[in-house]
Amino acid sequence: LPDALSYEDGAFISCGVGTAYEGILRGEVSGSDNVLVMGHRFSDLDCLGSAVAMAAASRSLGRPAYVVTQRAKTLAAELVERYDAAGRGDLFMEPDYAMGLVTRKTLLIITDTHNPTMLEWGPLYEAAQTVVVIDHHRKMVAHIENAVIFYHEPYSSSASEMVAELVQYMPSGAISRLEAEALLAGIMLDTRDFTLHTGVRTFEAAAALRRYGAETERVRQLFDVTMVEYNAKAALVEAAQMYKGCAISVGGELAPEARVAVAQAANDLLTIQGVDASFVAVPVGTGVNVSARSLGAVNVQVIMESLGGGGHQTMAAAQLKHITPEAARARIQTAIDQYRESQKKSAPDTKK
Repeated sequence: LPDALSYEDGAFISCGVGTAYEGILRGEVSGSDNVLVMGHRFSDLDCLGSAVAMAAASRSLGRPAYVVTQRAKTLAAELVERYDAAGRGDLFMEPDYAMGLVTRKTLLIITDTHNPTMLEWGPLYEAAQTVVVIDHHRKMVAHIENAVIFYHEPYSSSASEMVAELVQYMPSGAISRLEAEALLAGIMLDTRDFTLHTGVRTFEAAAALRRYGAETERVRQLFDVTMVEYNAKAALVEAAQMYKGCAISVGGELAPEARVAVAQAANDLLTIQGVDASFVAVPVGTGVNVSARSLGAVNVQVIMESLGGGGHQTMAAAQLKHITPEAARARIQTAIDQYRESQKKSAPDTKK
């Protein structure tokens, strides 16, 4: 087998996903000193759900494994707290501690992103010699190039769906109900409760997770918000202004525990008549974070890529550095203008 394999658009060279795991990924895990799993900054339920499942599966193979995340910055704090309550909080590790575990034979698994500039902790990626990538976002120019396995499927609903397929080829007991519910939550987040990006494989993955013990009632509870988050979301929705079929909301800096309100507000704005896409921006430090959503009529991934970000057609984000909120609004409007103009130019000429 070649030193590096790439799974693109549903074809892992000449072998299927299960064979790929058995022949390559399982061997990488078994031959490692330890396994560290990491996603993107401000990890959400898809990022963290896919990560905990890969860490748990690695532990089932007898290897020490941890999910590297900053507890103070994750947008999936409820999931972390659920592991703490179950006495399994040791699955999570802060980046500083993880750096001390890196050896020549450490395996780093990256989930829900393939952009090295968006990683939870860049120095960890730079220190690791063996890297595996599992991601569903459209491939960007700036991508991880040194992965021994680059499992990339943009037609998948989520990283959690991809991992849910992988764990079915792993040893019995590779994941528990906790991981199954985390994966189901990740799928529900990125599909907006199975209304977008869903295919036959999405529902098959969800059915498999139910067989692993996932309970939909418990999964729904992972989406519950606090009063602080709800008030922050309501304020962002109220501040939105229309611009060429798009709702743009620019708010003030949020408390760390309310940052999840940004994505929630972007989702809620799509329920307003006449809104094709939503953009919610809030200052973070000296920059501004932007969360973008659409129902498919507008490709927000293209718009966010023009701002240095990325994501999926209906769900994307960008982090603008050294910029004021109002300047960020102007950049978002310019990006929308450019996108609308490009759509006009690419539209077929019906007069001919």
